[in-house]
Amino acid sequence: MAAGGREWTLTASRLDLGGLDFAGVVDALLNGQVIKVLKFTAADMKIKDLVQTAEISPGVKLVTAARPGSTSTVSPGRIELYTVQLKGNLDILGIKIPVDYTAAHPPPLNVPFVTFTEVTVRNTDLIGGTLTIPGARISVVSDQAPAARR
Repeated sequence: MAAGGREWTLTASRLDLGGLDFAGVVDALLNGQVIKVLKFTAADMKIKDLVQTAEISPGVKLVTAARPGSTSTVSPGRIELYTVQLKGNLDILGIKIPVDYTAAHPPPLNVPFVTFTEVTVRNTDLIGGTLTIPGARISVVSDQAPAARR
Protein backbone atom coordinates (compact mmCIF):
# COMPACT_ATOMS: atom_id res chain seq x y z
CA MET A 1 0.00 0.00 0.00
CA ALA A 2 1.22 3.48 -0.83
CA ALA A 3 2.08 5.89 1.93
CA GLY A 4 0.36 9.23 2.04
CA GLY A 5 -1.83 10.57 4.74
CA ARG A 6 -2.95 13.97 3.52
CA GLU A 7 -4.26 15.07 0.17
CA TRP A 8 -2.60 18.02 -1.54
CA THR A 9 -3.48 19.79 -4.77
CA LEU A 10 -1.17 20.96 -7.52
CA THR A 11 -2.35 23.46 -10.11
CA ALA A 12 -0.25 24.54 -13.09
CA SER A 13 -0.63 26.17 -16.47
CA ARG A 14 1.52 23.36 -17.90
CA LEU A 15 2.75 19.98 -16.63
CA ASP A 16 5.31 17.94 -18.59
CA LEU A 17 6.01 14.37 -17.49
CA GLY A 18 8.99 12.56 -19.02
CA GLY A 19 9.94 8.90 -18.72
CA LEU A 20 6.33 8.33 -17.76
CA ASP A 21 4.75 5.00 -16.86
CA PHE A 22 1.16 4.54 -15.67
CA ALA A 23 1.61 1.70 -13.17
CA GLY A 24 -2.13 1.17 -12.55
CA VAL A 25 -4.62 1.64 -9.75
CA VAL A 26 -3.30 0.94 -6.24
CA ASP A 27 -4.39 1.35 -2.62
CA ALA A 28 -3.22 4.39 -0.65
CA LEU A 29 -3.83 5.62 2.86
CA LEU A 30 -5.61 8.98 3.07
CA ASN A 31 -6.79 10.47 6.36
CA GLY A 32 -6.68 7.03 7.95
CA GLN A 33 -8.75 5.39 5.19
CA VAL A 34 -7.67 3.16 2.31
CA ILE A 35 -8.64 4.60 -1.08
CA LYS A 36 -7.89 3.73 -4.72
CA VAL A 37 -5.45 6.04 -6.52
CA LEU A 38 -3.57 6.19 -9.82
CA LYS A 39 0.13 5.34 -9.59
CA PHE A 40 2.52 6.95 -12.05
CA THR A 41 6.29 6.81 -12.25
CA ALA A 42 8.32 9.40 -14.12
CA ALA A 43 11.94 10.32 -14.73
CA ASP A 44 11.28 14.06 -14.56
CA MET A 45 8.53 16.63 -14.12
CA LYS A 46 8.35 20.24 -15.31
CA ILE A 47 5.61 22.37 -13.77
CA LYS A 48 4.88 25.88 -15.07
CA ASP A 49 3.17 28.32 -12.65
CA LEU A 50 3.14 25.79 -9.79
CA VAL A 51 0.75 26.30 -6.87
CA GLN A 52 0.50 23.56 -4.23
CA THR A 53 -2.22 23.65 -1.58
CA ALA A 54 -2.75 21.37 1.42
CA GLU A 55 -5.15 21.60 4.33
CA ILE A 56 -3.10 21.56 7.54
CA SER A 57 -6.08 21.84 9.90
CA PRO A 58 -9.80 22.44 9.37
CA GLY A 59 -10.18 25.69 7.46
CA VAL A 60 -6.43 26.35 7.31
CA LYS A 61 -4.34 25.73 4.17
CA LEU A 62 -0.65 25.81 3.43
CA VAL A 63 -0.04 27.33 -0.03
CA THR A 64 3.29 27.11 -1.86
CA ALA A 65 3.54 29.08 -5.10
CA ALA A 66 6.33 29.51 -7.63
CA ARG A 67 7.22 32.84 -9.18
CA PRO A 68 4.60 33.51 -11.91
CA GLY A 69 5.80 32.33 -15.34
CA SER A 70 8.53 30.12 -13.86
CA THR A 71 9.01 26.38 -14.32
CA SER A 72 9.47 24.20 -11.25
CA THR A 73 11.13 20.81 -11.64
CA VAL A 74 11.21 17.42 -9.96
CA SER A 75 14.31 15.41 -10.85
CA PRO A 76 16.50 13.38 -11.11
CA GLY A 77 15.73 9.70 -10.86
CA ARG A 78 12.60 7.66 -10.45
CA ILE A 79 9.62 9.64 -9.17
CA GLU A 80 6.48 7.91 -7.88
CA LEU A 81 3.26 9.92 -7.91
CA TYR A 82 0.04 8.73 -6.25
CA THR A 83 -2.91 10.62 -7.68
CA VAL A 84 -6.57 10.85 -6.66
CA GLN A 85 -7.50 12.94 -9.71
CA LEU A 86 -5.72 14.44 -12.71
CA LYS A 87 -7.88 16.96 -14.57
CA GLY A 88 -6.89 19.30 -17.37
CA ASN A 89 -6.17 19.42 -21.07
CA LEU A 90 -4.07 16.68 -22.62
CA ASP A 91 -1.94 18.53 -25.19
CA ILE A 92 -1.21 16.40 -28.26
CA LEU A 93 0.65 18.36 -30.95
CA GLY A 94 -1.19 21.54 -29.90
CA ILE A 95 -4.61 19.89 -29.83
CA LYS A 96 -6.05 20.16 -26.31
CA ILE A 97 -8.28 17.30 -25.19
CA PRO A 98 -10.06 17.70 -21.82
CA VAL A 99 -9.38 14.75 -19.49
CA ASP A 100 -10.42 13.82 -15.96
CA TYR A 101 -8.53 10.74 -14.74
CA THR A 102 -9.42 8.98 -11.48
CA ALA A 103 -9.15 5.41 -10.19
CA ALA A 104 -12.64 4.82 -11.61
CA HIS A 105 -11.61 6.36 -14.97
CA PRO A 106 -7.85 5.76 -15.46
CA PRO A 107 -5.84 6.86 -18.51
CA PRO A 108 -6.64 4.59 -21.48
CA LEU A 109 -3.06 4.56 -22.81
CA ASN A 110 0.39 4.28 -21.29
CA VAL A 111 2.70 6.76 -23.03
CA PRO A 112 6.37 7.61 -22.27
CA PHE A 113 5.83 11.39 -22.07
CA VAL A 114 2.84 13.70 -21.82
CA THR A 115 1.95 17.38 -21.53
CA PHE A 116 -1.10 18.75 -19.75
CA THR A 117 -2.26 22.37 -19.71
CA GLU A 118 -4.51 24.13 -17.20
CA VAL A 119 -4.07 21.10 -14.97
CA THR A 120 -5.24 20.31 -11.44
CA VAL A 121 -3.80 17.23 -9.75
CA ARG A 122 -5.01 15.91 -6.39
CA ASN A 123 -2.26 13.77 -4.87
CA THR A 124 -1.65 11.68 -1.77
CA ASP A 125 2.10 11.23 -2.17
CA LEU A 126 5.17 11.98 -4.27
CA ILE A 127 8.27 9.87 -3.65
CA GLY A 128 11.71 10.52 -5.13
CA GLY A 129 13.39 13.38 -6.93
CA THR A 130 14.05 16.86 -5.65
CA LEU A 131 11.42 19.56 -6.08
CA THR A 132 12.90 22.92 -7.12
CA ILE A 133 10.50 25.90 -6.98
CA PRO A 134 11.87 29.19 -8.40
CA GLY A 135 10.92 32.16 -6.21
CA ALA A 136 8.90 29.97 -3.83
CA ARG A 137 6.38 31.80 -1.66
CA ILE A 138 4.85 29.89 1.25
CA SER A 139 1.78 31.18 3.07
CA VAL A 140 -0.87 29.99 5.50
CA VAL A 141 -4.41 30.87 4.46
CA SER A 142 -7.52 30.65 6.61
CA ASP A 143 -10.95 30.00 5.09
CA GLN A 144 -12.49 31.72 8.09
CA ALA A 145 -13.49 35.35 7.84
CA PRO A 146 -11.87 37.59 10.43
CA ALA A 147 -14.00 38.32 13.49
CA ALA A 148 -16.00 41.55 13.32
CA ARG A 149 -14.64 44.43 15.39
CA ARG A 150 -16.83 45.89 18.10
